[in-house]
Amino acid sequence: MSADHIGFIPPVYKQIQLAIDSWAYPLRGAFSAAEILSDLTFNCQPSELCDRCLNISLWTTLSSLHHPQKGCILCQILKDVKNKAKQTESLLKARRYIRICAVPADTLEGTQDDSRRSKIQPGLPVFLQSGSPSHFKLINGWLRLCDQGECGHDGGRCPKPNDALMPTRVIDVGEDKIDPDKVYLISTNKISTDKGGQGAHYVALSHCWGESAKGQIPSWCTTRSNEEDRTQGFLVKNLPATFKDAIRVTRELGKRYLWIDSLCIIQGDDGDWGTEAMKMETVFKNAYCTIAATSAEDSTKGFLNRPVEESNLQYVTVPNSSHGKVYVCTSIDDFPGDVEEGVLNKRAWVLQERALSRRTIHFTKRQTYWECGGGTDRPVAIDSLARELAKAFRTNVRYGIFERYLHRSLLWRLSQNIPKGRIYDPAGQALPSWSWMAYSGQIEYLDFRVNDWSDKSVEWDKSVQFVEDQASNAANNPGNDGYALEARVLRIKPGGLEQVRRDEKGDEGVHLWFDQERNALIEIRCAIMGRETRRKRKDGKQKYYVLVVTEDPEGGSWVRVGMGSIEQRFILFDGQDVAARIK
Repeated sequence: MSADHIGFIPPVYKQIQLAIDSWAYPLRGAFSAAEILSDLTFNCQPSELCDRCLNISLWTTLSSLHHPQKGCILCQILKDVKNKAKQTESLLKARRYIRICAVPADTLEGTQDDSRRSKIQPGLPVFLQSGSPSHFKLINGWLRLCDQGECGHDGGRCPKPNDALMPTRVIDVGEDKIDPDKVYLISTNKISTDKGGQGAHYVALSHCWGESAKGQIPSWCTTRSNEEDRTQGFLVKNLPATFKDAIRVTRELGKRYLWIDSLCIIQGDDGDWGTEAMKMETVFKNAYCTIAATSAEDSTKGFLNRPVEESNLQYVTVPNSSHGKVYVCTSIDDFPGDVEEGVLNKRAWVLQERALSRRTIHFTKRQTYWECGGGTDRPVAIDSLARELAKAFRTNVRYGIFERYLHRSLLWRLSQNIPKGRIYDPAGQALPSWSWMAYSGQIEYLDFRVNDWSDKSVEWDKSVQFVEDQASNAANNPGNDGYALEARVLRIKPGGLEQVRRDEKGDEGVHLWFDQERNALIEIRCAIMGRETRRKRKDGKQKYYVLVVTEDPEGGSWVRVGMGSIEQRFILFDGQDVAARIK
């Protein structure tokens, strides 16, 4: 993630392996970043500073800053910081409240102490005008550095053009800006033929559709009725603002092809959304970069209309700091608020789009961020992400359940204080009861209070396994369908669930969570996942970790209705257990 101003050009986020929400922030490519910024037009006004601030040490702690001098802008900035940050922090450590960045030209020339200077990222203390030549020059600079591997990823994140990696259709925005008023819908098979079997780079758009009248397809969408006409060209002026901006960005990046879902996937009952949606994983994974219209509430709003907020910025130039000539300004970076909480990231698809994209340019209401990473629609979106994780885990995944961690993955529950209910199954997909993908909202896993997933304090039941089940096969859902869960199901003693009994230490003997409001009329049983082995109990209080299941009314299989832990004394080990298929 990078911002288009002070000190954030371009610190690169490198995703920690197997940890989606954990990111490292290594400072790389500072010299190359300075090259980009040194070419940008920026006239920094001289700052009126007090004698102390003219030569301030960035190692100075906030607690040592006393008596701000009247008329000194830096004194005023630091006064505000003192009210927010820990007093023991140095100015360098307080950079979540202020931004400190090296003057790009000085970074190129070097200083007497480059090791100290290298701790400060070169940057500018002001926003660039959205859609201005400088703005696009900066974005192109980010991509160029990433293409060259300056982002910290070996070999960079630029995909190699290959016809097998392209979507079915793309929008041709024109070569060398010829005929800028028109764009064309083309099949990527044609690109492959024209290029002797090779594909081409394309840019993908991540955006919000917005609300539309029920049952109506927006006029700008591609349908069977206008598909052929669009191959002959259609006018840019008839497209919504977000699409116009995406076309402009694609052209400014020097790329010819753009993918937009509603233009490149045939909409309507006779369209091909069902087949094309399954390819979303490769569309974003193999795009040259992703344009995220984070600030646009719908397709009509656009994202290149952000006003400059320079009047709200306070910044100064410190000519002789301990780290050379630097800019200091108030911090207005807010990636969580601008991006994570933005309207775009409330869409289910974006979890997949953002995680799988090689590089994403986030156009937010306040500024532009750069993100470079490894790379009714919720199940499809989550499933593509899960398959990427499965590759990292070196295992198989079925509806979000990882086979390598099968027992643990099955012991999920819906978080507290959220409505309980299944989501609507997409057409042609029957979501299994044991998958959390069948429900909306946040989930949690059963807390075993152990060190890691291989801890020997839990003995897992080896009879639990995925089994082929052709009866549940769904033609439109490759990769998941045709599988059920097989487990040992036992009866629960009469009265065991009607009251929660406690032993002398206050521990609950039965601790269960139900996926939906429980129907007291149905008979429930427990499918054994494992049992605790840390404490050998002779009083029947050994814990068993279970799925709560009930027999399908249509017979022949079982369905999950909950999960939890239950002590041995409440389970009937009478030899009447069955090897059940849970669907």
